[in-house]
Amino acid sequence: MSDVAIEQLRDDVSRLARRFPELELQQIVGETLRIRDLAVRLLEHTRRPAQQAELYLITAQAAALLASESVDLGLWSPAMQYARAAYAYGEIVGHAGACAYARGMQATIAYWTGQVDDAVHYAQTTADLAPAGVARVRAYSVLARALAYRGDAGAVVSAIAIAADARSQAGRDELHDVVGGEFGFTVEQQARCDGTALLQVGQVAQATDAARRALDLAAATHAQWPTVVAEARVDLAACLLLGGQLDAVEPTLAPVWAMPPQWRRAGLIGRIDSLRGSLNDRRWRASSIARSTADRAEAFVAVRPEIPALPGV
Repeated sequence: MSDVAIEQLRDDVSRLARRFPELELQQIVGETLRIRDLAVRLLEHTRRPAQQAELYLITAQAAALLASESVDLGLWSPAMQYARAAYAYGEIVGHAGACAYARGMQATIAYWTGQVDDAVHYAQTTADLAPAGVARVRAYSVLARALAYRGDAGAVVSAIAIAADARSQAGRDELHDVVGGEFGFTVEQQARCDGTALLQVGQVAQATDAARRALDLAAATHAQWPTVVAEARVDLAACLLLGGQLDAVEPTLAPVWAMPPQWRRAGLIGRIDSLRGSLNDRRWRASSIARSTADRAEAFVAVRPEIPALPGV
């Protein structure tokens, strides 16, 4: 087999990962499946160890992207299958970055589906596996989110501090530090993640600061991730509501309501739905502003992206 075919496939999966923030899920899923299927077919036609290693890593990346896409669509069972496949392919070639990303996805899936102990287990494994650099930043940010569901504020703050320290350490991981995109973890993503974890454990002032920092960083870097900005806005709105600043909630959310359905991914939907529950609390029952905002939230989550066909692993 010519090395050129494998080089092209490697370029394709890297380009897709880098463009992940700007592409709609419908566009991403089909291309990711094409890359995954072609890599698997090519594996059947070579016995050269170097080519096999390249193809296994490409397949691991494609499976990892499919796991992320499934999470965004709220397809939790396929997401876990793809994440496990990504870990298995990464393990075959001994790629710590691929394995860490896959375990991090498993932790994310577990805490979004209420499996708190599994989430902490996967997240701790991610932290143990992650090489220096962005992979370690992402791992401890995910661990903070998982620990938040246990309500352990001290452990959350500790994980956030380790992630912050890891940002200053240079990394050389092929996925997290070189390819980036979906495999990267930007400063605004980190701040958004910090805010969500701190909010979960009731550290409202710190969560407010983190959400505002995420928005400021996104504006300063012209961030490509519209969902990161929207999620930070929802977290900020939740903080404002907990602080009794109901009048500030709707202006904070106003840009979110305009987000097209194809960008309404599961992380954003989950946050909006949680905020809707808070707005329906009896504390705000007499408020027309709270009722109006809750109604807008309900209408928002009711319109979601069209779910493309995702075959099994």
